[in-house]
Amino acid sequence: MLRKKGILIAGLAAIVLFIGSAVLVRVYFADAAQKLLSEMTDMGIVMEDIEIHYYPIPSILIHNLEVQNGVDTVRVPLLEIYPDLGSLLSGDIKLRQVILQGPDVMAAAHRDDSGSDTNFIELPDSFPQKLDVVSGKLQLTNGFQGTPLTVSASMEKASSGFAFNVRSASIAELGFKFSGRVDMISTSPLKMNLQAGECVIDPAAFLGFLTGFGYLGNNTIPELAEAGKFETKDLDFSVDSAAGTMAVKVGGLVLDSTSGKNMSMQLGQGGSFQVSLDEAMVDAGELFAMAQKSERGRNATKNLCESAKLKSIKPKGTLIFKAVNLTSSASAVASSGLSGKMTVSAKDLVLVLESLEGKKQELSISDIDADVELKDGKPIVSVKRLNVASSAGGDCNLQASFAFPLDLRDVRFKAKADDFSLFDYVITCEAEKKNPLQTEFDTQLSHKLTKISASGYFNTPRRKGAGYEARLKSLSIRSPEQKNEVAENTKFDFGPLLDPNLSGKASIRRFYYNDWPFSDVAIFLQSGESRALLKASGKLFHLNLNADVVFAGDQLAAQCNVKGRGTSLPSLIACFAKDLSVSLRGKIYLNANVFVQGSDADELAESVQGEATAKIDKFHIFNLANLDQRLGFFLDMLDAVSMSPTAGEGLVFDTATLRADISGKDVLINSFNFKGRLLQAWGGGAYSLADKHLKLDGQVRSVLGTVNSFNVDRKLKS
Repeated sequence: MLRKKGILIAGLAAIVLFIGSAVLVRVYFADAAQKLLSEMTDMGIVMEDIEIHYYPIPSILIHNLEVQNGVDTVRVPLLEIYPDLGSLLSGDIKLRQVILQGPDVMAAAHRDDSGSDTNFIELPDSFPQKLDVVSGKLQLTNGFQGTPLTVSASMEKASSGFAFNVRSASIAELGFKFSGRVDMISTSPLKMNLQAGECVIDPAAFLGFLTGFGYLGNNTIPELAEAGKFETKDLDFSVDSAAGTMAVKVGGLVLDSTSGKNMSMQLGQGGSFQVSLDEAMVDAGELFAMAQKSERGRNATKNLCESAKLKSIKPKGTLIFKAVNLTSSASAVASSGLSGKMTVSAKDLVLVLESLEGKKQELSISDIDADVELKDGKPIVSVKRLNVASSAGGDCNLQASFAFPLDLRDVRFKAKADDFSLFDYVITCEAEKKNPLQTEFDTQLSHKLTKISASGYFNTPRRKGAGYEARLKSLSIRSPEQKNEVAENTKFDFGPLLDPNLSGKASIRRFYYNDWPFSDVAIFLQSGESRALLKASGKLFHLNLNADVVFAGDQLAAQCNVKGRGTSLPSLIACFAKDLSVSLRGKIYLNANVFVQGSDADELAESVQGEATAKIDKFHIFNLANLDQRLGFFLDMLDAVSMSPTAGEGLVFDTATLRADISGKDVLINSFNFKGRLLQAWGGGAYSLADKHLKLDGQVRSVLGTVNSFNVDRKLKS
């Protein structure tokens, strides 16, 4: 079509110059010219009027020119033609300049030219050396009813072919401005090439243009449309409508604060594309802000914050992508099947974290080197080096490889943290996963006054649906009691445990909770949608502990059993009161069953129901003269039979037995019995755990056989 347009302009000038005479009436000349040009070009041509001017320079003005070629239409309100006077005097017809004022072009965006010959363009010698388009309108059809594009251009004819050196050109609706060279190879199918030293494009309008004509899918990074600036250097742009392809090569590009080098992009109809890039420096803050404008990005950030117990997370700094190579076929676009490779590093990258309480902290990622491979939209990540420093102190290093969707069997990593502080937490850790199933770790975690240390192995499930498994060499939890503080009683929330895919077991060789030395601890967890079941067993000295616990929403119910034979009494007492254990000796035999249920700690304490029996062999109480007041009821027994202990004197019982029921925070002592050679005592009573109040009513028999009653009413100190 463009070749015909070239013939049209040259022929028009020739006719006008040949028969242009002031004698001919303008109406007759216009009719004759449009008839002759229609026959020469096989196109429908209509013109309203022709004016010939000789002053100040010779020119021809054509009013309301309309050219019809199939579905393509060109309307030019005013066409200005300036011939070359020198060539005209020598007999040649050459045009110095042609100006198209407000042309309106309507053409098909894509053509089916499988059965037709390619129309390569060869411009006639009479084609103008300079061509100016002022406020032209270009409207492409074929299914996309977009706003017509306003085109303005000023160009000069190159040495050969249909090629132009463009001094300046712009498309207002796309924010498109450039200067360079345009080479129109053919018009049907459309094949053209554009080279520009510098080019400016409006991202939103340009993406709308590409998606409207099928070069990109509607879901292809729509957030790019929010960018404010897109500039390129050393642009090489080509279009082939027969193949439905568009190729772009850029020496340098700028997208807001993002810059890139040596980009090559191939676009095809249906959204297929191939992109390669030597390097791109991306502003992490802008990338994050762009992602937050999409529902997908907001949901990903929300899930991350919820899992990390954060109010917000924001990055700042620069991400650097190198050796980027991405491809996607038309069929893969609909399924987000992107493939390719890239290398990721960073410069001055910082993560700003905000806790649920409003505290803020920064994590500086000083060194990162990672390779990312995409296979059908699924990333495979290899982190060669990652160093993170906390603004509150400490740092951590990581090497890892993993793929999405995440399969723990395929994950490999090695991590080390040295006094790494994150809000109220400080962690020192070494962990490594060398094979599909086993992760070895040695960790110390501090949170305020609570300190946890653990070492052992974590085993990944061998098959889908199998439970997790942990084998700990040791576990220690130290959480001192907070005195003079009222703890907030909050409702339980077992939601995170209610997952049909969550199950597992753990074994702990040694477990210390403050001064309680547990051993051979085994834990089994099976969870479902509405409730989870936990079974636990272990030993405290020679006491066997067993517990069955059910979690449901905010409710907990547990059945606990304690059995032991021959456990050291001082060792057991030391778990509760170290200073008290020095006054006692003996071996304890214990059997207790307790049931609790509730939705918070207070409800659990109030709901306790159970029973206990205890027997102590060779029960010794030392140094009665300086006895701890919590054991003062033994002095009450002695006083009932008029016995006064001397310095260093003790008390020995062959056996001591106790039977009690537990209800809430009250222990009902059904019976107690102390049997010794010097003293025997028996009776009953009660003990309040809430206010540590002991009441006993009983009788005492001395070695002489005297039997007296005794009463104890004591508030024991903490």
